[in-house]
Amino acid sequence: MALKECTKKEQANSYELEVNVDGETFGNAINRVYKKQVKSINIPGFRKGKAPRHVIEKMYGSEVFYEDAMQDCYPDALYEAAKEAGIKIVSVETLEAIEASKEGFSFKANVVVEPEMEINNYLGIEVTKKSTEVTDELVDEEIEKVRDRNSRMVTVEDRA
Repeated sequence: MALKECTKKEQANSYELEVNVDGETFGNAINRVYKKQVKSINIPGFRKGKAPRHVIEKMYGSEVFYEDAMQDCYPDALYEAAKEAGIKIVSVETLEAIEASKEGFSFKANVVVEPEMEINNYLGIEVTKKSTEVTDELVDEEIEKVRDRNSRMVTVEDRA
């Protein structure tokens, strides 16, 4: 996995990354996807889930597992590319596959990164501390509030 290009867009905190995934990583992802999906593929002449990979690829095309394999390995590739570019991704806006083959695949991702903030003149600011002293009057007021909140009024009709 390698970062091919990292360009900053006009919008603040937005980058476009172009990432290449090598053939070995992509091949491993295809094998994982094949092992997951082979159980649901039915090929005439084979029991369900027992068809070899080369037969499935011959019947449906060699690219049959590419999309799921790309879904499987793009998060790691994107994380590695961001690490290589020195950015921290907050969210991914769009993903676009550019090219896929047995030698690997490449994709473009528009990402939003953490904003760069610079705080100036924060040293020397004076703050007044509020008083946290609790008096008996404050305690009595709070008790009365709780009593009023939890009390109920019952009217008495006749008393003997």
